[in-house]
Amino acid sequence: MQFQKLSLSITLTALAVATQQHLATASPASYASTRYDVLLQQLELDQPQLNQSPVTQAQTIQTQLQKSTTTNRTGQTFFSHPPTLIRVESSQRGVSTPSTYEFTLTVPQDAGQPLKAVTINQAENVETIKFNVSDSKAYVGGRLTADSEIRLASIGGDQPAISGQGTIVFDQPVSPGSTVTIALSAQKNPASSGIYLFGVTAYPDGENGLGQFLGYRRIHFSGNSN
Repeated sequence: MQFQKLSLSITLTALAVATQQHLATASPASYASTRYDVLLQQLELDQPQLNQSPVTQAQTIQTQLQKSTTTNRTGQTFFSHPPTLIRVESSQRGVSTPSTYEFTLTVPQDAGQPLKAVTINQAENVETIKFNVSDSKAYVGGRLTADSEIRLASIGGDQPAISGQGTIVFDQPVSPGSTVTIALSAQKNPASSGIYLFGVTAYPDGENGLGQFLGYRRIHFSGNSN
């Protein structure tokens, strides 16, 4: 499956380059008689308007190619290159202490789709942490500042609250090339010290986005407040 995606990506990239070269030298009237309209039909892409300039036509095709590589035949969107989870921190490490857990993600320039939502799940352990999901915040970059907060469209998702889980939906999807931090409030840290794992799943923009699991990160809670 991964090889097929890579092959499709290479094919589409080659087509985009070839299309740019062709449109730079061909007149709009000759476009329909070339082999590019056949390739676009096979890829289920629309042909650019004939009254567009060659540069605009090339840009239109490239935009369609990018969208086609991140949407499958059933209309589900997905990341061509998923976000990366780069930091996980808690404001307090002591047991049984109210705390906020921060999860920082970067959305690569070539993600293919903006980031719409994030779900955080605590891996099974001796104790399940209860999140105050309604108190969650999100902001641009790695640290919260007065002008960096991002509006949230939904906190907790459409499902009832589940212990050890929180879902954040952004009011406006986070654009590729951006870094975002989610601050998830916990009622308190676990009473039992030790290492706790948290898994993060990112969802692209779209009606039916396919989640991409970004992996687990750990937080070590100790028997004191240090």
